[in-house]
Amino acid sequence: MKFSLPGLADKIRRAFGSGAEEVVVLAPEIAQRSGASLLRRKRVKVAVIAILLGVVSGSLTLTLPFEDAYRVARAFLRVKPAPQDVVMIGIDDATLDALKGLPTRFDDSALMDRLVAAGADRIVWDRAYADPVSPAADEAFERALQRHKGKVWLGMIPRLETPFSTGQEILPLERFRDDAPAVSMLARGGPFNAAIIPTQVEMDGVTYSSLTAVLGKYDGPPVTLRPDLAIDPSTWPTYSYADVLRGRVDPAKLAGKRVIIADAYFLSSDFFVHPVFGRLPGVVLPIAGAHTLKRGTPIDLGWYPAMLLAAIAIGLQARGRSRSPALKWIVVIGLMGTVLVLDDTRFNMDIMPAILAIGVAAFGQSRVSKKYLSGDIDAMTTTAISSDKPSTDRDVYALKIANLAELSEEWSARETGEFVNTLIAYVKDPGEVDDVAFERDVLVWLAPRMDSRDLELHADGLALMLKTAISHDWQSSNGAPALGIDTNYTLPVALRIKKAMQAADEAGTRGVRFIINDAAHLEARNNRLELIRVLESGLRNRDITVAYQPKVDLASGRIVGAETLIRWRPDGGALVNPQDLVLAAEAGDRINALTLVVMEKALIDGKQAIALDPRFKLAVNMSAKSLSDTHLLFDIMTQLGRFDFPPENLTLELTETAKLEDHRIAPQIAALKARGIGLSIDDFGTGQSNLEYIEKLPSSELKIDKRFVQHMDSSEESRAVVRATIEIAHSLGKIVVAEGVEDEAVAAELLAMGCDQAQGYLFSEAIAMPMLLAMMRQRRNVVNT
Repeated sequence: MKFSLPGLADKIRRAFGSGAEEVVVLAPEIAQRSGASLLRRKRVKVAVIAILLGVVSGSLTLTLPFEDAYRVARAFLRVKPAPQDVVMIGIDDATLDALKGLPTRFDDSALMDRLVAAGADRIVWDRAYADPVSPAADEAFERALQRHKGKVWLGMIPRLETPFSTGQEILPLERFRDDAPAVSMLARGGPFNAAIIPTQVEMDGVTYSSLTAVLGKYDGPPVTLRPDLAIDPSTWPTYSYADVLRGRVDPAKLAGKRVIIADAYFLSSDFFVHPVFGRLPGVVLPIAGAHTLKRGTPIDLGWYPAMLLAAIAIGLQARGRSRSPALKWIVVIGLMGTVLVLDDTRFNMDIMPAILAIGVAAFGQSRVSKKYLSGDIDAMTTTAISSDKPSTDRDVYALKIANLAELSEEWSARETGEFVNTLIAYVKDPGEVDDVAFERDVLVWLAPRMDSRDLELHADGLALMLKTAISHDWQSSNGAPALGIDTNYTLPVALRIKKAMQAADEAGTRGVRFIINDAAHLEARNNRLELIRVLESGLRNRDITVAYQPKVDLASGRIVGAETLIRWRPDGGALVNPQDLVLAAEAGDRINALTLVVMEKALIDGKQAIALDPRFKLAVNMSAKSLSDTHLLFDIMTQLGRFDFPPENLTLELTETAKLEDHRIAPQIAALKARGIGLSIDDFGTGQSNLEYIEKLPSSELKIDKRFVQHMDSSEESRAVVRATIEIAHSLGKIVVAEGVEDEAVAAELLAMGCDQAQGYLFSEAIAMPMLLAMMRQRRNVVNT
């Protein structure tokens, strides 16, 4: 398959005196109203909405659940062992059993002595010691704190205030605070238990460091950090309170370590459901936070950098023509990978507002593309170029590509796309055309207004060139284009597009290269609609009459057959043009009903002619498309039997303007031949009746269109066409009938060329059957005087 349609178009243009290099610059107002401008505005609007939504969601932390969900997912991927410099001493169930209950303050004092003796660097209690127990126990605990002043910290909970209530602060006894600073045990939960911890809190003008800050030896500016949930709690050093108290733990394992003492028994209310490792003592949060702080001062970048990058990607996508969301998804993947890397550093960045913005932009721009761009074709939809306002300086064109669905089955999607894109490139090539839209099998565009004469010449040349290009460059005879043009300048563009598409459909159905939907065409269409209405009455009352034009053997001058022609005066009025009637019947899907009415009258009359001449051939016109209708053919066979009409005396003259489909008509043609019914190709050389028809239809007769016959005396080209047609038909064993013979010179020349039969005013106009029978009885050469 060759893809050189623009090249062929350039050659044809040069032949007509215009080159492809002659480009017309569009006026600014045309560019402003173009589909591309509309598409860009829509995409920019979507981009602005998406970015604003991202900014609002970031400002109001609306995407926090998704942020934390992804943070937890990253923790699953990054699970790693804990550093060994923080030791947890748990008051576990074994301790409760060994001590017959919770440790006393005497036990706590002894434990501190053992830890200091072992060389522990810091001792942090995850409890407040807010209430007195007994004078002796409190005294012992206070003396222990004094002995180890500077090494011990006690927990506290700051006052928590909400719009609805205030939680009372919990502080160690003042006597204890003189020797052991209070540190905050506060941690704030989040979605999916992705907690955050402030490194210090302030209450009543006093600043308190957090457990996390003390364990991590953090003395930097106050920050709020997210503990690294990927640190595996099972890997940090953990010992039972009772074992340390009774000296069952090697002091070397405690030397130089920061120690935190906390509840770890099963029924303790201080627990934390870790999103990765499940239910654990609450102390895991400050320990994980302490390890996180060792990376340096946490820096929270917030959602701004990611949102800025997303806004740039969304903006670039909105300003461009590309429909691919690749850039946006590259940014999404890049952001997701970036935060995965940042998790092992002191930096934190929120990305969900940016991803939300990108997702909204991708969805919105996908909807815009679906509405305004046409599939995989480099074209817009008609919606993109439509307008509810009129355009007095533009003609609206619609180009229907016949049988594109069948071509798509033969070609790959890429080839089909290249085919349509090549047609679009050709249509837009001169530079005068606005954006081209594509829907189903129709191209639609707007171009500068032309006067009636120039528009007809342009339309005819354009359709002819496209047809030539398709059959030549794409080696296809099935993609014949049909052009529809609307010139109703006062109507909205959207309505004119529909009318142009309707005109293209009609042109394709009628087999003409183009139809201009102007006032004259509209009047003709209205007349056709009225005719369809009247036709229903005629079919119902069966008052449609027929006449017969004799077919004369040129050698003997005798009548050998006749063509059945419709002659109808609805309600006794004016005679209806037969061609208009047939077109109306086809448009109203009543052509088969009309064929049967005509056939019935012809068979009844024809039997009288056969009685005079058993070799008499009665011809009835029939649309070749009707060959695919098995019901119609069955009805014709039924009528032949009903009126006892010999099938071999019937000839069906096939008049066609649309292409035939071999696989649908082959069985019917075989059935007609089996019954002896003859086939004739009518109006050869016009419409779709060409050499392809001769190949597809095994006819016994070929009729030369009167337009060639009537110009034989003045046109050498017409004589050449007639002569060649006769030679071709005879070489294929077919009888040749010349239509429209009006003078004896033409009849004589036809006879000299070897033409077999003729019909026309030279012999007789269409007449009633009694007059035809009278002429047949005279048995002489027929000439109309």
